[in-house]
Amino acid sequence: MGGMLWGNGIVNGIKGAIALLLTLILAQGGRAAAVPKQTWQLLQATPAGFRLEFPGVVEMQEPLVLDLPTGALVLAGAIAHHENAQYVFAFGDYPQGEASVLEHLAVLRDHMIKDTHWTLAEQRSLPFWIYPGQQFTLFSVDEMITYRFYGVGDRIYILGVLQDPRVDLKEEIAAFFGSFGIIR
Repeated sequence: MGGMLWGNGIVNGIKGAIALLLTLILAQGGRAAAVPKQTWQLLQATPAGFRLEFPGVVEMQEPLVLDLPTGALVLAGAIAHHENAQYVFAFGDYPQGEASVLEHLAVLRDHMIKDTHWTLAEQRSLPFWIYPGQQFTLFSVDEMITYRFYGVGDRIYILGVLQDPRVDLKEEIAAFFGSFGIIR
């Protein structure tokens, strides 16, 4: 499943700076009732421009390179396992080229579908403020993953929740996706 989650887009040593500056802080504030707020952690990386809360313990992942038709995408990211789900996050800079942000998002979505061989169950445009975004859900026999992709400037942010489709995690997923923010 690693290929499904990560890619490579960190350039000019940003990767090392981000690794040093990532801060895990116990989240303060309301969370879905099903997941006690003390189990949520804030992952914040000012140089990478984001903040995101995860249920459970966050584990940083090795960078991954995705070879896409628009070029190599290098992604750095993190994952948290909580009960019956995996909460994933990755980010990277778009490959240099002529593709638009929407084309990059579509190419990445198509790669995820092809890489997993899962069925695309739903998809919709879902901007993040003024930035383009999309949400889609893929199903297999025993699992489903819901992704959100956002194109912010030259960077792509990927959020996903892998779960058993028989388990209702709507509140937790909404809290995870809703905690994402851009830092400038």
